[in-house]
Amino acid sequence: MNKELYTFVQQCAEAIGNSLDVEVTIIDSNYIRIAGTGKYKKEIGKKIPEYFVSASVIKTGNSYMIDSERDNEVCKRCREYQDCDEKGHINIPITDGKDIYGAISILCLNEKQFDILLKKQNSLQKFLKNIGDLLISKFKETEYVKQLELNNSQFNVIFSSMSDGVLMTDEEGFVINCSDAINKLLRISKGKLLGKNVLDFFTNIDMEQIKNNEDHSQFIEITFKNRKKKFLSLVSTIIIDNSFKGIILALMEDTKLNTLIYSKMNTHQIFTFDDMIGESQEFTDIIEMSKKAANFTSNVLILGESGTGKELFARSIHNYNKPISTPFIAINCAAIPESLLESELFGYEEGAFTGAKQTGKPGKFELANGGTIFLDEIGDMPLHLQAKILRVLQDRTIERIGGINPIPINVRLIAATNKDLASEVRKGNFRADLYYRLNVLPVRMLSLRERKQDILVLANLFLQRYSSGKISNIEHALETDAINLLYEYDWPGNIRQLENAMEYIANVWRKDKKLSIRELPEYITHSSDKLEGSILIDILGNNTIWILRKIMNFNGLGRRYLAELAKEEDIDLTEGKIRSLLNSAEVLGLVETNTGRKGTVLTEKGYKLMSSINNIK
Repeated sequence: MNKELYTFVQQCAEAIGNSLDVEVTIIDSNYIRIAGTGKYKKEIGKKIPEYFVSASVIKTGNSYMIDSERDNEVCKRCREYQDCDEKGHINIPITDGKDIYGAISILCLNEKQFDILLKKQNSLQKFLKNIGDLLISKFKETEYVKQLELNNSQFNVIFSSMSDGVLMTDEEGFVINCSDAINKLLRISKGKLLGKNVLDFFTNIDMEQIKNNEDHSQFIEITFKNRKKKFLSLVSTIIIDNSFKGIILALMEDTKLNTLIYSKMNTHQIFTFDDMIGESQEFTDIIEMSKKAANFTSNVLILGESGTGKELFARSIHNYNKPISTPFIAINCAAIPESLLESELFGYEEGAFTGAKQTGKPGKFELANGGTIFLDEIGDMPLHLQAKILRVLQDRTIERIGGINPIPINVRLIAATNKDLASEVRKGNFRADLYYRLNVLPVRMLSLRERKQDILVLANLFLQRYSSGKISNIEHALETDAINLLYEYDWPGNIRQLENAMEYIANVWRKDKKLSIRELPEYITHSSDKLEGSILIDILGNNTIWILRKIMNFNGLGRRYLAELAKEEDIDLTEGKIRSLLNSAEVLGLVETNTGRKGTVLTEKGYKLMSSINNIK
C-alpha cells in the first residue's frame, strides 16, 4: 500500500474516532493493522493474531457485536479474553460482496463510549458499511492506478526496444513516445523529439486527413526535413471510445522495405524437400544429407550439372524448419555483367558513381540479412569479388560501394556451381581460401543419367502437368520402345531437358494413339553426331550456336569482341550473357578459355559438333 493510501485510511479512522469519541482500528486482508487511534495507533503496521475478533471477521465475512459481558464464542476463543479491557466493540468486514479487503472495528475502553455504542449500534453499522465502501473505492482506485503504471512501464520498455523507428503522438500531433531506434534512423535524439510536433520534422503528414480516413492504417511517403530523406511510413490511428487520440508512425528503413518487397515477390516460390520428386536411393540420400545441412548455419556448396535442380535444393535448405518470412535472395553470378556485379552484391551509397541513385541502394547481402543468400554459378565470379566475398564470410560485415561504415549482417550463404572448383583452384581461376570456406557442407547433385530409376517418375509428373491431367502415366502416351529409348538417352540437359521433352510429348500426343520412337524429339532419336548438333540447337539455343560459329570463323575470340559483333548484328547478347553461355559450352567440352589474345577457342569436340550442326542446317 502506498503512502497516499495509508494517509487516507488513517484520516478516515481519526475522523470516525473524533466524531464518535471512540477508538477505531482498520485491518487489511493480510491481518496488518493499517490505521488506528488512541493506543492502537502505535500498533499500525503490525500483524494482529489470528484469534482476534477482527481476524475472524476477515476469515468469515461476518459482522460481530461484542458487549460488555463478552458472552460471545468468537470473543471467548481469544487468548487475551481474561485480560481484555475493552468494554465492547462493533466489527464489520470491508467487502464488496465478492472479495474481503479487511475489517473496521469501533472499540470502547470506558463506560461512556460503551453507552454511545449501545444507543447507536444500528446506525453505526450502516455508517461503518459506508466507510468500508469508501475505502474499497479508494483501494480499487489505487490498484487501478498501480496497474496503469505497470502497464505503462511495460509498454515503454516494449516501445523503446522496437528495432524500427516508431513515433506515437497525441491528437494534435505532438510526440508523446518513440522507440530508441529512432536515434539511429533519424540521427536525432529521443529527447529532442518528445513534446515536439511531427510537422516540425516531417512533411506530407495531414493529421486531419488521417483522422477522417476510414482505414485505421495506411502507408504514406513522408520526408524528414533535416536530411531530405524519404521514408515509407505505416500510419495507424489511436482510437479510444470511438474518439481519435493520436497516431503511431512506423518508419521503414530502405533495406527492410526492400527485403519486405523481395519476400512478398518470392512467396510463390516456397520450395521444400517435400516437393522433391525421386525414388532412387541415391537421390533420397542427397535429400537426407541436405536436411542435415539445413539444421546448421554453416556455408553450403551445391555442386552439379546444369538442370539438376541446384536452386530448388538451396530454397529447400533455406525453408527447412525456418519461418517462411525470412528472406531468400538469389543471384546468378554469371548472368550479371562484371561491372555491375559488385554493386548488385554489396549495394552503393548516394553519389558512388555516375548514374547511381541519390538515395543509394542496398545490395543483395543487405536484403538477405536474417536469411539466406544464394550465389548461383559462383565459379564464374571474378577473382577480385571472390576476395570481397571471403571478407564478408570472415567479418560478417559488408561495405557499400562509396561507403565508409561497415554494415553488420547475419546471412547464411549457399553457393552453387556446375564447375569443378577444385580444378579451377589449380588453374588459378578460383581462390583456394574461398573454396575451403564455401565447402563446409558440400552437396553433390546427381545428373539424370545417374538416377535413371527416377526418369519415369519425373516424366509422369511433367506429363500430368503439361497435359492438364489428361496423361496420368507415360505408358498411355508412348509405345514401349519409345519409353525404353528414354532410359537409354543420356539427358545432358538433365531434368530441365526431360521437362522440355515431356512438354513436347504432351503437345503432340492425341487421345487413343501412343507416340512411336519416330515421334519423339529429334535430339533423342538421331544418330550420335546429329544428336549432339541437335542438342546445341534445341537445348543451348541459337545464341550459343551464333557464338560458337563466330569463334570457329575467327579461330578464337574474346567476350568483349563477341559483344561488339552482336551489337553490330543487332543480337541481344551482352558480355555477361556471353560469359554465361560460354561457361555452359565449356562444361560440355566444346570450348576452352585462354588468357592470350585468342580468348576462347573451340575444342576438337567443338569443331566436330559445329560441323554436324552445319550439316543439319
